[in-house]
Amino acid sequence: MRISAQAKQENRARILEKGAELFIAKGFEECTTRDIAVSSGLATGTLFNYFPSKETLAMTMVSEALNRGREDFRRRRTGEEGLDEDLFLFIASGLRRLRPLRPFIGPVLERSLSPFPRKTVCPEGEAARQEHLDAVHEILAMHGFTKAPDYVAVTMYWSLYLGILAFWAGDDSPNQQATQALMDYSIRMFVQVISGNGADRGEEHAD
Repeated sequence: MRISAQAKQENRARILEKGAELFIAKGFEECTTRDIAVSSGLATGTLFNYFPSKETLAMTMVSEALNRGREDFRRRRTGEEGLDEDLFLFIASGLRRLRPLRPFIGPVLERSLSPFPRKTVCPEGEAARQEHLDAVHEILAMHGFTKAPDYVAVTMYWSLYLGILAFWAGDDSPNQQATQALMDYSIRMFVQVISGNGADRGEEHAD
């Protein structure tokens, strides 16, 4: 029996909702796809038609939150920000949207976005990484960086970003002020590296 597009959309939304609730209540590692299927009122096999694994399901939550964060960033920026301010706002907007997922996000990011070689690659994680880096390139272009950063610069940025995510996931400081301090330092260091130093700062990379 075929179901309508609306029913499919409703099933997908319910799986994401129940999955998040169970990941928070039971923990990502302990929660099973069967748990999520039962809570969603679906057969386990039916759930796999929407998400082939719980890692895919969880990373979809992360990806959609980051997409909303990018929309928030574009809406909130005034155009008067410096490059470091734009990057700070961009990352902070994503973290704000990820906050509801924070109780279980650590193992999800470790499996899906780890920089270390993996036997299996999560397509949703790779897509999220590329979309994030594309947005960073867009921000750099706004500030006169007409050429995309080279491999070393991109690797440096992504390493700094993953470090921020990992620190933020376990940051218990008031209002996560320690994460904000880490972001500020990391972003300033990245901007300084890609812009150059001294009197010719920016000339090699930015118009």
